[in-house]
Amino acid sequence: MRRKLVSHLATLVLSLSCSLTHAANEDNQQQRFVDGARKEGKMVFYTSVETEFARSLTVAFEAKYPFIKTDIFRSTHERIFSRMNIERQTGTYTADVVSVGEFETYHMQKKGFIAPYNSPLAAAYPDGFKDPNGYWTDLYDNVIVTAYNTARVKRDEVPKRYEDLLHPRWKGRMVLDQNEDRWFANMLYLMGEKKGMEFMQALSKQENSIRGGRSLVTQLLGAGEYDLQVVAYWYRPQLMKKQGAPVDWVGIEPAIVALHPISIVERSPHPNAARLFIDFAISDEGQKIFIQRGRESAKPGLKPEGYPSHLKVVPSRVQLAEKLEEYTQRYRALFVR
Repeated sequence: MRRKLVSHLATLVLSLSCSLTHAANEDNQQQRFVDGARKEGKMVFYTSVETEFARSLTVAFEAKYPFIKTDIFRSTHERIFSRMNIERQTGTYTADVVSVGEFETYHMQKKGFIAPYNSPLAAAYPDGFKDPNGYWTDLYDNVIVTAYNTARVKRDEVPKRYEDLLHPRWKGRMVLDQNEDRWFANMLYLMGEKKGMEFMQALSKQENSIRGGRSLVTQLLGAGEYDLQVVAYWYRPQLMKKQGAPVDWVGIEPAIVALHPISIVERSPHPNAARLFIDFAISDEGQKIFIQRGRESAKPGLKPEGYPSHLKVVPSRVQLAEKLEEYTQRYRALFVR
């Protein structure tokens, strides 16, 4: 009995010692980043995040680290990817941190545009919302739901399964964005190629309206131009609902979650400031900037008001980016024509 007690106490002491050593190492690493960032004095952020969010994030970061000045280049996923590609070809390295869509991030990793950084704060993020080798962590995400006009659709009529979208009652009443190729790719993966294509072919015969701009489509839905928006980012109909518009949403399981990763850039000119910024962005402090504005975080326990925590969700499968061009062509052939 005494031997067991001594052994147990020894194990506890060893465990505590390891924990303290790990914490001390993290503190030392953080201090090295701070000391290095003081000398660098700058951090350049390339992002497709809305200007409001990007600015709020960098302002809060500068308040915490006043010795770092941040510059933002805000553009589309495609333009950022193109700009970084040109910079690599010319040997010009400007960006320190980049945050674009998950498919663009996949190709940036494949081309060597981004570098691994195993932030200690990434450990809190679930699998699928971070790269296992540390190349990216989800900055924020968008749960995909189906939105509807409450003045034109009764609550008991709304689809509960994806197959319900094929009901004759929805013919000529639904709208899709012209660029839902990523949703299309993930749906085929989830359903399986054969069943998924059968579903998509049947959906394409529902005489859907096709428009450009997902947020615009949700606004038109609220104006009564459409009855049902097949693919909507949760935050948008939720915001309109709170503002009194005749809009609500329903989550069909499993709901796909579109990701928006953040990464350190390979050959970053200010690598210490870059690491501090990523740590800040994925910390509780950084994530609350998104939460307070109704956006979604992958970090457990941090969700905006009204978030459907009950919903079974699956993160977008980044590897599908490998065949995005093919998925785009197939989606357009079915729905856009």
